[in-house]
Amino acid sequence: MKKTLLFVACALLLFTAKAQVTAAFSADEATVAYYTQGWDSQDEADTWTYQSTSSETWTLRSTPTTYGAVPFSTIDPASQLSLTLAYGSNQHETATSPELEIRPGSSLEFYCFANAGYLVFGAWKLYAIESESSTLLLDQFQWAQDNAYDGARWVRFNIDLAYYAGKKVKFSFVYDGDYGEDEALDGFRLVQVDDSAPSITINEGESIHFRDTSTGATAWQWTFDGGTPATSTEQNPVVTYNTAGEYSVTLTASDGTNSNTLTRKAFIIVLAQPPLAHIGMPAEAYLSPFAAAFVPTGVPVQFRDLSTGNPTQWEWQFSGATPATSSEQNPIVTYPNKGLYSLMLTASNDKGSSEDAMIYAVQAGGAQYIWNIAPEENQNLAAIEMGWYGNYAGTNWLGMNEFAEHFDAPLAMGQIDSVAVYFAKTTAATADADITLCLRAADDNGMPGDILASSTMKASELVYDDQNVVETMFHLDNSVIVEDEFFVSIGGFPSNDGDDIAILLIRRNEGEKTTAYHYALDDDGTGWGYLETGQWFKSEDEAISLAIAPILSYDVTTTAIDDIKQHFGNDVFSLDGAQQVDIYDINGRLVASDVSSIDHMPRGIYIMRAVIDGQARSMKLVR
Repeated sequence: MKKTLLFVACALLLFTAKAQVTAAFSADEATVAYYTQGWDSQDEADTWTYQSTSSETWTLRSTPTTYGAVPFSTIDPASQLSLTLAYGSNQHETATSPELEIRPGSSLEFYCFANAGYLVFGAWKLYAIESESSTLLLDQFQWAQDNAYDGARWVRFNIDLAYYAGKKVKFSFVYDGDYGEDEALDGFRLVQVDDSAPSITINEGESIHFRDTSTGATAWQWTFDGGTPATSTEQNPVVTYNTAGEYSVTLTASDGTNSNTLTRKAFIIVLAQPPLAHIGMPAEAYLSPFAAAFVPTGVPVQFRDLSTGNPTQWEWQFSGATPATSSEQNPIVTYPNKGLYSLMLTASNDKGSSEDAMIYAVQAGGAQYIWNIAPEENQNLAAIEMGWYGNYAGTNWLGMNEFAEHFDAPLAMGQIDSVAVYFAKTTAATADADITLCLRAADDNGMPGDILASSTMKASELVYDDQNVVETMFHLDNSVIVEDEFFVSIGGFPSNDGDDIAILLIRRNEGEKTTAYHYALDDDGTGWGYLETGQWFKSEDEAISLAIAPILSYDVTTTAIDDIKQHFGNDVFSLDGAQQVDIYDINGRLVASDVSSIDHMPRGIYIMRAVIDGQARSMKLVR
């Protein structure tokens, strides 16, 4: 009997222990401030020390002097002033805090407002000064480079101070520059993690790192009002809040049998921000190495608002377009005339506004290089090396003997007679190998199909410069009119000892845009040989675009211009009977109206127009 009672008692204890699931949570951002500096009065500012070497020194202002600036009160309604610095010549300006004792679990928070354009000529560095030594915590210019910062907005910085826990430290902003940028600082705080904090305040677009502190739990079900994602089953999820407001968070913790739920109302407070204007180019336009967008004349195209910060009003200005202005979020415009044009977007909400301007970014009509690489990707051009197996898009020993780049259909009929290819390396032990480039139609399966035109040169003729990205120009054996999607393929790369050729390309993250294809020969079954048969594959495993750029002209002439003969070097053009000859660059700008000028023009690609027997004719001129 005693054994039975003891068993029952033990079972009850186990059941009771198992039932003790308690939901609890906090977040890494749950903090309380134990030191603040808001520069809202001279007395408050005077608790710091300032040093100056120029007439432009640290000054308290309600609104920063930076172009496009808004007051810090758009972030903190209680703010009255900010610490500002106007740019000048040969500056070395410092602003240094008093000595502060750093508590465990601390971080430093502050805001800065600056444009990005001239940070290379003047920016601050933040140092932690301990006794006689100083440590660099943040370099504003390097941060702007690493984060592709294009300004101008209030940016919050957060720096972990775990290393300094228990130590006494001064913080010093040191600005060095010669006609650099205006600066503004505000909201300087030392904060300490506090799981009992009743709420967390962040700005729109920022993220919260939630931390489960439940007991007895083996499973978690989160609900985040206003957050992305809205739910999660992770133990410690990260959630982004894009819209201003107060939001509750709910956690149900369980052990598979028992559960407990905790809701913290208004736990997340998201502050509105002035928007950051950002122009999105027409998705249907061609990208180009030399223009942000290349479009035909007379064809409607839609610009996109990519602004962040929840704008509610938009003011667009389009030079050369119809309409010239628009208040729509994603306006449709048409360019009636050829040329290079600028545009500007002002995005606004009740917290302020910002501008994004692009100078001579849109080319309408004429001829231009086109490729599938965005301007912000240019700096990441590189080769893909596959170790002993060679290169993707070049010399390799994997049976890939041809590569292709896909291009969407033009918005209007276009004409192509030359293609530029940019190489990462051109070492050719087999110097006389034929490298063949083809312009191809798409087949019924969306793969490279029939050859429309081609061009061949020797491996030794490929161009490479280790200091600059330079083109190798392939001139097609006939001019091709394109109205549908098409491919440019290139192959014949030698793979003997000493051969090492590769095309520059962009390698993106998995699942992102890929426009590269390769032709793979069939394996002969021996494990080291290939048959003469094969098939095309899209580069699905790697998201890639090749640095291949056809020169497409929207100035299509269907009268073949055989009367006008193209010559090279010091030869001249046979234009007997021409009443007028005009020569334009690939941007559609008139550069000469005299045939005798041809021999003195820089090397490049031009469009020549001639009037012969009263009939206007045009052709591509390659110098």
